[in-house]
Amino acid sequence: MKAQPTAAMIAALLLWFPTLAWSQAPEASSDATRATMRQIVDSLAFVLPLSLSDEPFADPAQHRAILDALDTLAKKGADLERHVEKRDLGFAFLSRSLARDMREIRNRYEAGHIAEARFLLLEVSDHCAACHSRLPDDREHPIGRRLVDDPRVAALDLDERVELEVATRQFDRALTSYETLFADPDFSPAELDLHGHIDGYLEVVVRVQNDPTRALRTFRTLAERKDLPAALRENLGAWIASLRMLEGRPPASSPLGGARELIAQAQDPSRYPDDRSALVNYLFASGLLNRFTTTSGVTSSDLGEACYLLGVIESRIGRSFWLSQTEFYLEQAILLAPERAFANDAYELLEEFLV
Repeated sequence: MKAQPTAAMIAALLLWFPTLAWSQAPEASSDATRATMRQIVDSLAFVLPLSLSDEPFADPAQHRAILDALDTLAKKGADLERHVEKRDLGFAFLSRSLARDMREIRNRYEAGHIAEARFLLLEVSDHCAACHSRLPDDREHPIGRRLVDDPRVAALDLDERVELEVATRQFDRALTSYETLFADPDFSPAELDLHGHIDGYLEVVVRVQNDPTRALRTFRTLAERKDLPAALRENLGAWIASLRMLEGRPPASSPLGGARELIAQAQDPSRYPDDRSALVNYLFASGLLNRFTTTSGVTSSDLGEACYLLGVIESRIGRSFWLSQTEFYLEQAILLAPERAFANDAYELLEEFLV
């Protein structure tokens, strides 16, 4: 398997053309927003091919043009951030984090620290998966499809290309790519797990597509591989059991109540010996909570509890050391509902997490 830097850099940049949060108001499709999107796509169309290899990205003859493109991406990304629904705390946090990092990338590139700028672009790719796999999304995304269909992107190895498919919201294509990787004997299950492909698949199929039946079919096939490590085989058994439970689960009448129940199950050692084996429960609960935080009319108290539960989940299954959402959600829980009992729990967990 090849290393992931090319895909990661592209994915980092592709975050700048997201369709806005699904709770977005109609004005998000205004002429001003469409004009902003066109500028972002124009910049991407220039900088993406240059980022596919080291030399063009570091070419002094391209320095001014690349800097202008990065500047546009940072500025227009900030413009898009202002359109987001204010109550979608998760998107607001990720947008602010990305805007900050893109400013840093632009500044380092301008100062001539090309290698540092490229390294930061690698790390910023975490924003893509974190943002795009939070909420259901069954719409068409022609801009993303156009970029993924670019011959230079299509020529990437599948394990690199699948990251771009998630970053550009080509979710059906991404799931098919993941499933192809899982069946490919050239990729060991241990390697797939190490590179986060199994977690990435679950995030899309559970949170975005809400399709436990498809995940069940895929994991039952994966479980038949003879080269599964023992620990992964045990986790697959736990995930399959969780998916069977979710497959027959009626829609939760209360997102908060449903999330509480799933988290309580995940923390039951008689069901799941560790957080990794409870991954499906945590992901499904976080999907309920992410959708809940984008709805209107939610009280500060309930929103605070949702943030607390999201903080608990992130502390258990968060994959990014670069982009940790645990602190943000726990802080929001305390600020939104300091009088609730969970605020003290949030403070204790935050203290434990930081120290």
